[in-house]
Amino acid sequence: MNSRALLAFTFYFLTTAIISSFAHTLQFNSSGYFTIVQFADLHYGTSDTKDEKTAALQKYILDLVNPDVVVISGDGVYAGGDVASGWFKSQWEKFIAPIVDAGIPYAFTLGNHDDEGDLSRKEIVALDETSEYSLRKESVGIAGTANFRLPVYASQNVSQLAAHLWILDSGSYGCEDVEGGYGCIETDVIDWYNEQSQIVKDEYGTNVHHLAYFHIPLPEYLTVYNEVEIYGIAGENVTCSVWNTGFFDAAKKNGDITAMFIGHDHNNDFGGWLDGIELVYGRKSGYGLYGKLHGARVVVLKENYDDDGNFVNVTRDHYVIDVSGSYEYTYPTALRDGPIQTTCPLDGGATLFSYVQKILLGVLVLLYILF
Repeated sequence: MNSRALLAFTFYFLTTAIISSFAHTLQFNSSGYFTIVQFADLHYGTSDTKDEKTAALQKYILDLVNPDVVVISGDGVYAGGDVASGWFKSQWEKFIAPIVDAGIPYAFTLGNHDDEGDLSRKEIVALDETSEYSLRKESVGIAGTANFRLPVYASQNVSQLAAHLWILDSGSYGCEDVEGGYGCIETDVIDWYNEQSQIVKDEYGTNVHHLAYFHIPLPEYLTVYNEVEIYGIAGENVTCSVWNTGFFDAAKKNGDITAMFIGHDHNNDFGGWLDGIELVYGRKSGYGLYGKLHGARVVVLKENYDDDGNFVNVTRDHYVIDVSGSYEYTYPTALRDGPIQTTCPLDGGATLFSYVQKILLGVLVLLYILF
């Protein structure tokens, strides 16, 4: 081999090694476990003091758990007004820093506040793809969006899909060009999910353990809040999307997603079961904006094999780690003690009922003036 060929081979080898070192294959460990940490509502950008406390909490959780992957389920930042160019990038660098420093791959989807700074949702996704620890660029998803899926392979066979994570964008405000209320998982995303769900079934069968992560609660969370025995803390109303685009029904029909994990409501970390699907809040992780709960939700998946060593399925456990170090589990459960919440908020926390009340009051005032 001449010197030029040797140089070319060396360059190719080193380049391949560098690229492969940035590729992240999610896989159960040799003990048969896969651990996910969910950071919800980090809200960097409100003050340096609060950002430092949030970063310290992230580092504490990561050091304690040493997860296989981190999911940031939206609202990594809060602008609170006009910001200078480069603001989001500087906040993004801060909220991924504890994860990157720990050498852990992560998935980031968007909340209702993330695009209120100087970048659009598409620009945020493009920025996030520049991190070597972001799983977005390597994943199958809808181009230019925070909708993507992550395969998790079995410990004993990297070609055996054991679990599957759906990372979805639930929007900000309004739904499918209709104003009012918080965002939704739009129908084109549901169409994509349905298509990809069938692809996964066709290739890997039906014993794959599917989880979904997004930000804004579905209307079905309101049913759990009002009618189902729950665990955890229900510290405020459910500010779900008033628009039901049918994602929950699609998940039921496809029969794959068995749990959904969200954020958004800072004083809630409860969960409960509805029609065979567990609907769960994460624990608020950031110190920005309102709320006294701080910590993270940890999901632990365990793969199971039969006596012949054949993969059977995956089972799930999860809990909250509070900033104090205490662990909070999914028991006991009880019906919530409190007034029934009749609707999801139509605008800024006002429910549809209160919105109609205001309209009727306005009509009565107008009639009084006229007559």
